[in-house]
Amino acid sequence: MPKNALDNPLVLPILGLLVEQPRHAYALFRELTRRYEYLRVRNATVYTLLDRLTAEGWVTAASGNDRAAIAVTESGVAAFAERVQQQLREADLTGGPTFVTALAYLGILRPAEAVTVLERRVELIRGEVRELEQAAHDPAEPEVHMIEAQYLLSRLRHDVDWLESTARRIAAGELSWIR
Repeated sequence: MPKNALDNPLVLPILGLLVEQPRHAYALFRELTRRYEYLRVRNATVYTLLDRLTAEGWVTAASGNDRAAIAVTESGVAAFAERVQQQLREADLTGGPTFVTALAYLGILRPAEAVTVLERRVELIRGEVRELEQAAHDPAEPEVHMIEAQYLLSRLRHDVDWLESTARRIAAGELSWIR
């Protein structure tokens, strides 16, 4: 568990779901468990994080009571967009759950921002590919000793292709965009 509650991996999807639409706390918990099973969502954690997000000024209850729908504030939307950008750039280059969760909310960014952040990720992945290529092609080692590097190289090359294609589609206006 992160020392700072705002670093909890559930913060991003909580904010994302509330940006989509205000929700009651229990409805938020149910949607988190439906969409993000891999995050192992716990009811108590959601309520604790909602308290922290409220204290931070990122969310607010519509009528100020426990049964009110919770909505994201302007500062919460700004923090959410900043976190999406950061995680798209910096999350595990192999495309782990942090990256996938941030990718789900790419639409919070302006199209030009989305293109820039995806292009930056491509640059980082290409650097990783270069390093892996050197390690994987050591003629002194049997290929099977570096089979995991070959697998990862294949995945990373695919990711580069997908990210570049998606960035081009966004830049060309071919990907419908709602913010």
